[in-house]
Amino acid sequence: MCPDTPPETVRSKGSKGQTHQLMINKQNDPHQFALGLKDACCTEPCCCLFSSCGTPFGCTACWARKAVLERYTEGGMDEYVCCQGYVPQCCCCNMAECCKGSSCGLCLEGFCCTVFSLSIARLHLMDMKQIRPDPCDYQLIQCSNCLQLISCILDIVAIFVKEARELAHIVDCIADLFTCSVAGCMGAQISHEIAKDGPKGNQIVYVVVTGVPVGGALSGSLAAQDQMGGVAPQVAVPVAVPVGQPGAPPEGEEMER
Repeated sequence: MCPDTPPETVRSKGSKGQTHQLMINKQNDPHQFALGLKDACCTEPCCCLFSSCGTPFGCTACWARKAVLERYTEGGMDEYVCCQGYVPQCCCCNMAECCKGSSCGLCLEGFCCTVFSLSIARLHLMDMKQIRPDPCDYQLIQCSNCLQLISCILDIVAIFVKEARELAHIVDCIADLFTCSVAGCMGAQISHEIAKDGPKGNQIVYVVVTGVPVGGALSGSLAAQDQMGGVAPQVAVPVAVPVGQPGAPPEGEEMER
């Protein structure tokens, strides 16, 4: 019921619609995550569990935002801005200029918009390494939207029909648990990616999508990632991307295939 291919258009509005559009625009990026979302709970069970439990309190989002900044940006926390520039200016509020380099701002973002902040950390990582969305991303987005829509409808019905209130509470719990489980998988996926690349200063490893030649034209479907089977041949090749640009490794580093 939920295909693993991106939709042709985004109907969501506001920040959610912009996030979904970014995911669609990245479908032809040449690299993939070392660990897919569908395998995260089996490969990193403890990390997945802790990330799920920490999601409602903002702990997972705060850790992920800080970890990605410190590992993949030259300035680390000094380069933090509210929502990392993924939310455009709204009226007189320019998010890209708010809380620059502020640890307090990062904590407020993580605690107040926990799942959105975690998604921003993952998008930032994807931009820095030119990683395309996992095939499960689109399925999870559609399933989550469906659950939230059903929950909203039942909440409205429960206002007028007392007998429907218990069902509305049950569906609310299911939707929240689903969101926490997905956030746990995202936290485990980010942790696995950072651990694979090692401490800052180490060589960054890029896993090239099957069927996409390095430096060549992009080809193959998004679902081609699943053909990797968790094992990717790695051959060091130079990166012809200007240093400092999104997706470019720091100077002196190489890309592995």
